[in-house]
Amino acid sequence: MSILKRLSSSSNAEKFVALTFFQNLYLYNHVGTLYMQSRGLSLLQVNSIWSIIVLTVFLTEVPTGVIADRIGRKRSVVAALFLQFLGEFFYIFAPGYVAFVLIAILSGIGYSFLSGANEALIYDSLPAEYRETVMKQAMGRVGAAYQLAFFVAPLLGGLVISELVLSKYLVGIALTAASVFVAFLISLTLKEPPALYCHQVTGILQILKNGLAQVRRNRKIQRIAAVAILTGAFSNTLVSFYQPYFVQFGLTTSLPIGTALSLGGLAAFLVLSNILAIEHRMGRLGLFFFSFFPGVLYLLLAIVPNIPVLFPVFILTYAFADAKNPLISTYQNEQIESASRATTISLINTIGRMYVASVSLLLGWIANHSISAVWVVIGALIMFATLLLRVDRISIHLAEETLGTASEMMHSRKFHARHG
Repeated sequence: MSILKRLSSSSNAEKFVALTFFQNLYLYNHVGTLYMQSRGLSLLQVNSIWSIIVLTVFLTEVPTGVIADRIGRKRSVVAALFLQFLGEFFYIFAPGYVAFVLIAILSGIGYSFLSGANEALIYDSLPAEYRETVMKQAMGRVGAAYQLAFFVAPLLGGLVISELVLSKYLVGIALTAASVFVAFLISLTLKEPPALYCHQVTGILQILKNGLAQVRRNRKIQRIAAVAILTGAFSNTLVSFYQPYFVQFGLTTSLPIGTALSLGGLAAFLVLSNILAIEHRMGRLGLFFFSFFPGVLYLLLAIVPNIPVLFPVFILTYAFADAKNPLISTYQNEQIESASRATTISLINTIGRMYVASVSLLLGWIANHSISAVWVVIGALIMFATLLLRVDRISIHLAEETLGTASEMMHSRKFHARHG
């Protein structure tokens, strides 16, 4: 009862921290490919599942974003988590490739409902005073919860899935479904912020029109979106391909592979937990560093000579791959009007899906010949895009006032008393 009472009185941002942890506690993530192979899927079919999810998200991103702005962000989040739970439940019984494809479509729709609606709900739930700075903290904590789940899940999963056999896989998947259901229950306690957002009075076509207009007319939104998309670190590709890459170095058991992912999640948790402080210390180069550095790490990942070097390089690559996301989220939300926030974010994410889907197909083809070459391509893309888009100047023009505010707030006892 005390836990439920505390949860009920928590803010939306705090609830999203707990929700995100349970939503991403995938106990079978480090052996997911092996499970699908045990169900008769080839590696080509396994790789195509992610493409199907991306395609589904691409097709449903904008419609679900519009629905979120129409029916409310809370209901969209609840729907997303319910669909995710159904997907994990059906995953237990999937007999073959067609079933996995249908589950992938279901998962893609659920992800689309969550994309945009979660950020919009958190942002509009924060107090107007110091919102930009508090948003960075909130998204950093949500990102940290995500990475904490990735740290804990392989360790627990290694205990649950002690043998690489179907019966053990099913236990891990069942427990994962139960964890997602907990996240669904938490989502039911979220509260829509009516003072900042009233979806009842805005028509669907008007919401879509407003979102399109914001992206088309606002050059700042366009530039931030370009950075978010073109400097993307393909973290899903990293998680998918690191397993066979480790095997190439002679590993034959899942324990060290899961341990590497777990430690990577822990390192990412520490980075994201301190993202505001790190950016504050770096000043104008903060966003540039978090955009460019993952590219350097990918290049190092491609040339590691042995396992002792591979482990720390992989851990660092995973830790910094998505570290810039809370900063990008804040700069992006600063430029978007509340009434069509979820739609606008969904429009931007749709373009990102197109980029990821097209490049991922290329990366999959390259991986058939050399996984090391995949790391080189990703690293080169990240570094080239960061330099081409002059991300350091984006930090100067868009983040200067925010950083100044953050500097003042970091030294304000009142701020720490209210939001620390």
